[in-house]
Amino acid sequence: MSELESADIRKWLEAVSSSGSEKKNHRLRAYLAELASKPKRQRVSVNLNKLDKISKDGENIIVPGKVLGFGSISKKINISAIRYSKDAIHKLKGSGSTLVSIEEMMKKDSVRIIV
Repeated sequence: MSELESADIRKWLEAVSSSGSEKKNHRLRAYLAELASKPKRQRVSVNLNKLDKISKDGENIIVPGKVLGFGSISKKINISAIRYSKDAIHKLKGSGSTLVSIEEMMKKDSVRIIV
């Protein structure tokens, strides 16, 4: 694992574990930490065409892995991920979607985790 990637993972795990002490999100935080702690080869990678197919307009989505730029997205979603490809960032912003930090996403009432 490269230093840059391990720094991304550490930062994400810190944010997940310190995103509040309320019991409501305890199980969610533990599950996200477990998914993000997996080796890179076992972590999820999601293409935009899959996100477009399974998401609804305005939905809050967490990807405990990397979002890749293959395909296009026509929906405006709020998304948080460990990493994004440059193409994915460009296409997400072009569709009106919002890239949200994991801290902000954990405060939302309903989120969907893509695994």
